[in-house]
Amino acid sequence: MEGPHKRDFHLRSLPTRSVTLFPTRAQIVREIRDSGINEITVVGLSPTVDEQSIKVEGTGSAIITDIAVELLPNRDIFQEIHPDLDSDSDKDESDQEDDSDDDKVNPALDAVREKLVALYDEQTRAAEIISSAESRLKFLDAHGSSLDKKRGVVIEASIETYRQEREKVFKDQMDGSRREREIFNEISKLQREEARLHRAEEKEDAKAAKAKAKVQRAKARLRAKQQRRDAEMKKEKTRVRKERESFWPRSVYSVRITLDAASLTPGSSRRSSVASATDVKVVADKDASQKEGEPSTCDLTLTYMTSSAFWSPSYDLSLSTTNNTAMLCFDAQLTNTTSETWTNSKVTLSTSQANFSGLHDDTPSLTPWRLKVVGRYGRPWDGLDIARSREEMAEKMTWNAAQNTVGQQKPRSDLFGVSHAASHGASHAPVVLMAQQQQPTQQMEFVPQLTAPVAAVSGSVSRPMPPQVKAMRSHILRTAPLTPSSDMPNADRTTALSNPKMSKAAVPSLTYQSRRGSEGGPPRGGGPPHDDSASEGDDDALTILDPTPTVAFQDSSFEETGLTATYDLPHLKTLAPSRTASKQRVARIAFTNAVFTRTVVAKYKPAAYLRARLRNTSKLTLLKGPTGLTLDGTFLGRSALPRCSAGETFAVPLGIDPAIRVAYPKPDVTRSTTGVFSRGESTVYRRSITLVNTRAAAGRAVDITVVDQVPVSEDDKIRVEVLHPAGMQAGRVVAAGVPGKEGKEELDWGRATVGMRKAGEVAWEVVLNAGRSVRLGLQYEVVFPAGESVAQC
Repeated sequence: MEGPHKRDFHLRSLPTRSVTLFPTRAQIVREIRDSGINEITVVGLSPTVDEQSIKVEGTGSAIITDIAVELLPNRDIFQEIHPDLDSDSDKDESDQEDDSDDDKVNPALDAVREKLVALYDEQTRAAEIISSAESRLKFLDAHGSSLDKKRGVVIEASIETYRQEREKVFKDQMDGSRREREIFNEISKLQREEARLHRAEEKEDAKAAKAKAKVQRAKARLRAKQQRRDAEMKKEKTRVRKERESFWPRSVYSVRITLDAASLTPGSSRRSSVASATDVKVVADKDASQKEGEPSTCDLTLTYMTSSAFWSPSYDLSLSTTNNTAMLCFDAQLTNTTSETWTNSKVTLSTSQANFSGLHDDTPSLTPWRLKVVGRYGRPWDGLDIARSREEMAEKMTWNAAQNTVGQQKPRSDLFGVSHAASHGASHAPVVLMAQQQQPTQQMEFVPQLTAPVAAVSGSVSRPMPPQVKAMRSHILRTAPLTPSSDMPNADRTTALSNPKMSKAAVPSLTYQSRRGSEGGPPRGGGPPHDDSASEGDDDALTILDPTPTVAFQDSSFEETGLTATYDLPHLKTLAPSRTASKQRVARIAFTNAVFTRTVVAKYKPAAYLRARLRNTSKLTLLKGPTGLTLDGTFLGRSALPRCSAGETFAVPLGIDPAIRVAYPKPDVTRSTTGVFSRGESTVYRRSITLVNTRAAAGRAVDITVVDQVPVSEDDKIRVEVLHPAGMQAGRVVAAGVPGKEGKEELDWGRATVGMRKAGEVAWEVVLNAGRSVRLGLQYEVVFPAGESVAQC
């Protein structure tokens, strides 16, 4: 029997339909077009993918008969996928200098030198003539001397011959000497001309050498500049390579999908099969537009969840105190640290945390909290600290341990990286293969549907409680609670027990692995680090990222469904693996009625703290995240924006208002003795707070809340009475305040009221005009028995 036709797809070749980013993970939808009736294998899924979330669905006349997911070593070669650029191209900048200047010809100098050579030859010839004449003269003299020894010599004829020959010799000698003098003079002239031309040539050579040296220095500077550029390019290439290596998966997930063609089955044989009836209809519809004999086609979508990809909010808040308005820019920071690149995909942001504890996690029920007497000197481990029950601490530790396991991941160094030990990048293959031998291929559950769209196949299951957590919980319930030292105050003791970080230090570390991880496969991971304090604080704390530079983006469309809000980013986006988050503008929110308040607690710090209170009039829910604050065009710094739902208000601290000066002098103390029959001591304390609004007189009045306090008696023998402002009682507000300076213009300083709050707190509500000052007074009396002293509890 002929086996199925197999088709292999690499994940990078599959188009990405959509990417939905959550605060801690992402959902990816990829398309497999014209898959046909095949055994399809998709390889290359990031090791951070949750294999339990892989789902296949689509359209076409086919049945999914088998789906298998397995973890395989990455067979790709890093150098082939990311070919290294050629090392810095050696530009053919040969150091050979231009020697054309050295070979240049001086025609005048060469002509003089050629003449000199000719004259030297003539001078040699003249010298030879003179030498020949001298030699012949000597020969004549020698021949004449030998005549006296010969016989029969006619002396007259010999003398005449001698005379004639000597005249010829003398004539030749004189011609040679004369020619030699002429040549000597010509040589002298030419030598002087040669020297002059040589000096001129040397000057020209010096100028040329100077110009050449200048050119060489310029070339050297250019070469040095180019070398620096090449070095920087090499560093950048090294950085890019290291970054790519950090996202290169050591192992990848492979999904094998088997599709069978829908066959026509007689209705009588499978009458009760609804799927067959639907399948027959699909085939009939398909046959209308498809010729008989052509292979059936089926378009599939591959959906999966992955960690190491998420989004987080970032804000930029600009406030104006002149017109009480504010503008909030809501941005999203998109992070992708997986091994996948999502090209030209629709990106959607979701505020859903996507956390589900599972069906096994039932609502807890309270157990009776019984007390007993253990004596005055009970042992610490007998449960003397009854602020919290033993069951409460055990459940708290169980909850914290379970929360800490959420997002627990294998180190990225085990999931990503390129092995440099092997040239083909496959040195890690034996380790992964060993893990695969220990772990059989996981077959995902599926329910094939024979309808027009291929049924969605999902392997998502709820994970049970980790056995380590169960063991720790049962151990805590059997034994006495782990309590801190008895020397620790109750408040600190409660904090130590409730703080997950301190609890982790007090108990053994709890680890949790999924079923896949316990069998040898690496767990998923790579998302944002899990904050231990998130189990007790705001869940939105997970959405905070480090602040990044503000850039301009287009606004996104918004849709809210139930408890989840989604933002569709405009245009198609490409999200490549990167260590830095990209920023996208989500929305711009305008606040038209910003309230600026100032609070002064002069007893602790003589300063006015400015705070802006804004009402979220938009339909967006503002998540907790970092925000940049700009006040009246001046950037103040970075702060944190609290979570704020639509219609609610939130406050943003803006630091100290330097335009409000605060003076808080030392108290004025007056002591006296009261009573005749029962003597007592009385002490009167007078305090004052002076506020000065240093803004220009044309400025607007400011609202200031001033808080001070008077002591509260915890003993019946001590009586504390507020003398000024007079008539001030709890819940009653009276007018207060006098001008801080003398003068008629200071009378219009504004207004102020004062009231008594709980625990001896005194609060003034002041409206202070620009350029004015006010003094707020407080006077109270403390009466106690004579001979006693008063101290703070």
